[in-house]
Amino acid sequence: MSNGSNPYATLLALAERSRSVAIDLPAKENARTHWNGLGFSLLGHRFVVPMSEIAELMLVPQATRLPGVKHFVLGIANVRGKLMAVLDLPAFFGSTKTVAMERRRVFAIENDEMYFGFIVDESMGMQHFPQDAFEEMIAVDEMFRPFVKGGYNVAGTSWPVLSLVALAADKHFEKLAY
Repeated sequence: MSNGSNPYATLLALAERSRSVAIDLPAKENARTHWNGLGFSLLGHRFVVPMSEIAELMLVPQATRLPGVKHFVLGIANVRGKLMAVLDLPAFFGSTKTVAMERRRVFAIENDEMYFGFIVDESMGMQHFPQDAFEEMIAVDEMFRPFVKGGYNVAGTSWPVLSLVALAADKHFEKLAY
């Protein structure tokens, strides 16, 4: 700024020059929205569960085995003062082989009537998919079909969306004891 120039006029000129070289932000309608879920493996299959269904992800808690319960009920665990039914999903789907307990994780679902912890083989962390990549029909093993609500095929990898809420509503979970 020279001594003879007007500071206000200099600022106006600078603002005008900035506007002339500024790059526009992308239009909002061009932005892609994403669906978020928690990825996991179960019996060698890859799935994703909606974040809205998960109350918590945790290590497998110490559970007290109960007599007379179904084979897939690991037991009852005290999680911060609340009793959680811990259910082994690989056992529910008929597998006796599974990964080491250290790699397994529990997805907790909770509502007014139930507090279930579903054991999965391994957590694969948060997964983000473009909303427009959702497919209503996706290839999945027949035993999982009643609980799968579409899915995503991204980069050659299939991610069926498995609903734990639909699983918890299954008739096998109405009564966990024989």
